[in-house]
Amino acid sequence: MNLDVAIVGGSFAGLTAALQLGRASRTVAVFDTGRPRNAASPAAHGVPGWDGQSPLDILAAIRADAAAYPTVRFHDQAVTGLSGELDAFRLTTEHGEVTARRVILACGVADLLPDIPGLAEGWGKWVLHCPYCHGYEVKGQPLSILGRGPMALHMARMLRSDWSSDVTVIAHEGDLGPEADAEAAALGVRIIRQQLARAEPGGGGASLVLADGRSLHTAGLFLHPDTGFAAPFVSGLGLATLQGPTGPYLQVGAFNVTSRAGIFAAGDICRPAGIVTPALADGAITGTAAHQSLLWPERFPPLEV
Repeated sequence: MNLDVAIVGGSFAGLTAALQLGRASRTVAVFDTGRPRNAASPAAHGVPGWDGQSPLDILAAIRADAAAYPTVRFHDQAVTGLSGELDAFRLTTEHGEVTARRVILACGVADLLPDIPGLAEGWGKWVLHCPYCHGYEVKGQPLSILGRGPMALHMARMLRSDWSSDVTVIAHEGDLGPEADAEAAALGVRIIRQQLARAEPGGGGASLVLADGRSLHTAGLFLHPDTGFAAPFVSGLGLATLQGPTGPYLQVGAFNVTSRAGIFAAGDICRPAGIVTPALADGAITGTAAHQSLLWPERFPPLEV
């Protein structure tokens, strides 16, 4: 199989890029394992035209749009390796090898939750990462934050300002910062300096059981999990990265070019956001850039670092 563009990852960014390239009648293959980052969430919020719909349903609709173009193909398999160079990339998959002139990495990041009983089961439901995505649904109710560093007070300020007057930070691990107590007092936020032992769902949220045996009810437990590249082969490509608040992400330049000629990146893999709408925008930008780079390669040099 010889492609114009291979897209690794078929979630919001990858599918939107495929749609753009299909409309340019370029041969495109999307490789995807069917495990989008927000699969556990029952609804995606803040997505114009799809607010409150299942993320899996939204993805199915975008995939159907892209599949209507005859030059777009889908392969439900993982990419395990990438080698080669501009106009002659080789992608190793579970079922063989394909070649492509350009590659778009839209395979995202994986959330690495703390090993606390109950969190994995609640992820995307009442264990939440983003108030813009989930805050309105728990507005005005008791909210909590799993404190794992200074970002906890950043989240506390947002939640206390516009979503709830009842916000508690559980100082589970890490240093909240030298001004944490003073800032929390000014915000009207409570800090509990205990580890979270487990979470027991119920009552429209969960009961959070602390290491000392105390418990508190929360409608939503917000946290910033560590993240890592969802596709293991990405770490071995030698691409320039930056360190975000939760983990590394790919450094990109204008039009989402990476530090390697012919390889583009889109979505969560190149921005510490975790929000659907920027991923959609990234897909549109990157899909059109990959197409134009086939016509004018000199206009899309790799990122200089």
